Amino acid sequence: MARRARISWPEERRDASEVVVTRFDPGRGWTLDQARDLVRQGYSVDNVAQRTGFPAQMLKVAVVVDDDD
Repeated sequence: MARRARISWPEERRDASEVVVTRFDPGRGWTLDQARDLVRQGYSVDNVAQRTGFPAQMLKVAVVVDDDD
């Protein structure tokens, strides 16, 4: 007869005061500001995303914010 095993997982607790910081670095030598500057100069978002490694959505946000000024 097979034994039944009870699986227990360790509890993950995070206090409300902890801050989790996530940084995105595609490792291609570009900063996010430089990539957004290329978009401001007229390069397409898709082209800049391909060249710099940053997701297009991160670059599109900058375009929308700049248009509001």
